[in-house]
Amino acid sequence: MIATFTIAARDPATQTYAVLTASNFLAVGALVPWIDARGGIVVTQSFAHPESAALALENLRHDTPLKRVLESFLEDDPIAKKRQVGLMNRHGECMLYDGPDCTPAIESMQGENFFVCGNMLVGGTIEAMAKAYTDALRHGLELGDAMLRAMLAGQQHGGDYRGKLAAAMLMKRPGAGYMGSSDTLVDLRVDASAHPLAELRDLYSLFKLYNPHHFDHSMIPEAQLSPADNKLLASLLALLKHSDQIPHEPEQVLELLERHNLAGNYDINKQRFSSLLFSEGHALLRLLRV
Repeated sequence: MIATFTIAARDPATQTYAVLTASNFLAVGALVPWIDARGGIVVTQSFAHPESAALALENLRHDTPLKRVLESFLEDDPIAKKRQVGLMNRHGECMLYDGPDCTPAIESMQGENFFVCGNMLVGGTIEAMAKAYTDALRHGLELGDAMLRAMLAGQQHGGDYRGKLAAAMLMKRPGAGYMGSSDTLVDLRVDASAHPLAELRDLYSLFKLYNPHHFDHSMIPEAQLSPADNKLLASLLALLKHSDQIPHEPEQVLELLERHNLAGNYDINKQRFSSLLFSEGHALLRLLRV
């Protein structure tokens, strides 16, 4: 998995682990990010090694020291010098390996509860990502948005110097998966696109609308919606209904949102709408208009 840039992070308050990655390589999300919600994170790129990544996660789950986890990952590997590996344990401690034979520019950096790494980059990409991430957290962005901000900063700086093709986001938290049935909170992939990070950002916005209970938001009474909010809401309802006849009765609005798995954004009893509809709604419009 050459020509890839990645950020991995942990939110200690919620015990959420996350990896965002992008590359000029098809379906990057199938190879680079590995997470165990009770063990930590493994990132394997520049000739990804899934078998060793799975073993490394098992070692992290058993609190194996990071140095030994990395040694186990690389031992008996004839192309170890071409690998790039990032590890984070469940305490947020990190260890990075940049193989000396990886294609330059190869860069990596770690901070408190996060690391960034990449290869075949425009020089300075990783530093730009780290700064964007820490700035975003300082300004109050939640984990996924802060990581997307970092990835977009990396892309703007230059990212993979061959271009862009794919991107992925993987997030895990104990018991946070669909209906509490797994630890996988988010698993979104753009396997091939001219604008993979932009599309990934829109998919994450849609994820928020599907799962408002996972995100801080307010409920806004319909009477307090701004003209811009009302315009966006009308556009969303019209597009969901596939008609210019916008539903106005609360029961009709709820039925339409339920049909599209968005009912969590509407309180019919008090006729209030989730603020997420207005912060993330334009992404839904872009996706629906494709």
